[in-house]
Amino acid sequence: MCAKGTRFAEVAAHPSRVIYPMRRTRDDGDRTGLTRISWTAAIDEIGARIRAIVERHGPDALGVYFGNPIAFNSLGSVALMALLDSLRTRNVFSAGSQDCSNKFAGARILYGSPIIQPLPDFARCDLAVVFGSNPLVSQSSFVRLEGGSRVFQAIVDRGGHVVWVDPRRTESATRWGDHLAIRPGTDVWLILVLLGLFADDTQPYARVEGLPNILALARSVSIVEAATRTGIAAEDILALADRIRTARRTALHMSVGVNQGGFGTLAYVALHALAYATGNFDRAGGMLVHPAAHAFAAGYAKLRLGRSRSSRIGDFPSVMGALPASILADEILAPGDGQIRAMLVIAGDPLQSVPGGERLRKAFSRLEFLGCVDMFENDTGAGADIILPSASWLERWDVALTTIPFQTDSLVQMTGAVAPAPGEARNDARILADLAIALGSRRKMWTLLRGTLGQKIGRWLPAPTYGIRGMTPHPGRYFLRHRLRLWDGDLTADAERLRATPLPNDEAWPGRWRLLSRRRRLGHNGWLHGARRDGDAEPHALIGADDLAGLGLPKGGGVVISSAAGSLSILAKPRQGLSPRTVVVPHGVPGVNVNALIPAGPDTIERLSGMAMMTGIPVHVTRAEPTEPVSKHALRPRSRSA
Repeated sequence: MCAKGTRFAEVAAHPSRVIYPMRRTRDDGDRTGLTRISWTAAIDEIGARIRAIVERHGPDALGVYFGNPIAFNSLGSVALMALLDSLRTRNVFSAGSQDCSNKFAGARILYGSPIIQPLPDFARCDLAVVFGSNPLVSQSSFVRLEGGSRVFQAIVDRGGHVVWVDPRRTESATRWGDHLAIRPGTDVWLILVLLGLFADDTQPYARVEGLPNILALARSVSIVEAATRTGIAAEDILALADRIRTARRTALHMSVGVNQGGFGTLAYVALHALAYATGNFDRAGGMLVHPAAHAFAAGYAKLRLGRSRSSRIGDFPSVMGALPASILADEILAPGDGQIRAMLVIAGDPLQSVPGGERLRKAFSRLEFLGCVDMFENDTGAGADIILPSASWLERWDVALTTIPFQTDSLVQMTGAVAPAPGEARNDARILADLAIALGSRRKMWTLLRGTLGQKIGRWLPAPTYGIRGMTPHPGRYFLRHRLRLWDGDLTADAERLRATPLPNDEAWPGRWRLLSRRRRLGHNGWLHGARRDGDAEPHALIGADDLAGLGLPKGGGVVISSAAGSLSILAKPRQGLSPRTVVVPHGVPGVNVNALIPAGPDTIERLSGMAMMTGIPVHVTRAEPTEPVSKHALRPRSRSA
């Protein structure tokens, strides 16, 4: 089971958890402590204050940011989508633009819907090629690993191979298979050159569109160019192509490390084209489309969820109904029609998880109102006017709808609550229903979401329930009813940008390093950064032993990492398997915010998907002076006042 899940009871029972509605008191206009209030008073105040702002400035004066936990709350996600639809604001932002929006944008091109996301069939492959993922630590994304990361041990045990493409030799690469050290942010060139090597073997098919376009782009990338850009030797690239060619079944998968690289959407489309070109699309042991994905996509379209909007700043299109979070500060600070003046933040911590955190902090300080729905008073919540306490997943019934299209087994997981919610914490669905009513929505569904539906299903799902059997993906059926679209006119600009990218030149970057972030095995997402546990902070950077020796710190020590966005003092430790002049800082440690080093704004965003460019950031690394403070531990839990 997931190591994070085994420790979640500690999070649910954490002493700093918010368990009552809390209002920020003020002293001469300045925010001070939190005071406990009733649910009625909290909901009424949020409704009154936001309604007043919207009446003066229009619906776009309200912004909403939500983190990914709400996506894994089946009833809560339905309530959120309905709430966003009723609010009529275009200013909706999510953690997706730091994580996975490129996959939604790419799936819209490939499959006609952002909801249809093929999964790698690791359970039946002979070769797995994994780009930018470390499942031993993070479980990966957009795939449910049956039996956890042991699926890779099973590949090795049955005589198969695993290839990890990553700038560092991760914990996964150390345990299973081979490692190809790639220069951060260059995966797209490797995927394209591999596709080009199979171009002559690829047969056109009536149900596949755009094949000549993607193959033409792939052929434009030579082995020499790919080797120069990626830092992977030409012979190693050819060896990988031979492995794919000789393997009976190859599963291809890319995750956040590629998503954040600046060409995430193009890389995603090219990877699926590579699966098709090598005969591994819609095939056992290759890439499969779950039959539920099309049903979910039809429901998504019918309910008009995620309607397309464009941002006021930069004219960025929305993806899954959300705009790039990297322009959130600009949308708050820039005056004019549609300027954000109030925010609702739901299960998220944008001040920690969005690039350019200091400017965003400045922007949030100018809001007329900030309300948060969360389990903790996180960094964003420290400036909230009202915090509403949400229940954890241990304290509600749920059905794992989100993961159904990402699993190869048939079990639909479901359970009743296994613990009572502490204090007055409530399910997000009820909280959002109450907010919708307070903000003027009169939909009948809110009555059900406020409790009736939840109580009935909760009684039907006793705590010991584990799940029921459902559908499984069947290879060889996709093209019976569906098409694959490997090119779109929207990709043209990205292809031109790719071809215009200058070759890496060390002389043009004197003294520059490249910054990566990493997940922690027991650390939860940025949403839970207020829940620190001793022994789990890992607040240190990883640097290659030779590079540390070059800084005069052969055994490690304090370093200062500086970028165009800011600087960070942190302890560094030596680590084998890192590309030269690469520094890796953990994501999600309070007080050590790696995202503060990442630039934000319209020029740092992949236009097609809204993804922030968050990997391979140019930085300077210097030895810290003896008098310079160095971060050693995460922020201690905040205490609640009542």
